[in-house]
Amino acid sequence: MIKLLPLVLLRTACGEKVTPEVKPGETFYLPPVEWRVVNEGQMVKAYGDAGKVIPPGHKLEGFIGHHTDGTVIVYTLPPKTVNDTATCTLGHEIMHEALGDYHK
Repeated sequence: MIKLLPLVLLRTACGEKVTPEVKPGETFYLPPVEWRVVNEGQMVKAYGDAGKVIPPGHKLEGFIGHHTDGTVIVYTLPPKTVNDTATCTLGHEIMHEALGDYHK
């Protein structure tokens, strides 16, 4: 069974400051991560299967969840370039594992 957190990257979060601020010298230890690269339909289905609803007018770019054993699961679309939305989404979601809900 997979437990999903209601942490979603939506286009509206772009440019928002990270709160609390992450400072040089801090160290974060992360559990193992399972990265699931999916297409849009698969992502929307997985999100819906978790009982979550995408707010009207928003596009789901990725989200994070956990297996019952604590393994982190990150869902994203396939990356095409090193700076594209899928690549940035992966980092965004990993930051959720390290920091929790660090944005609105």
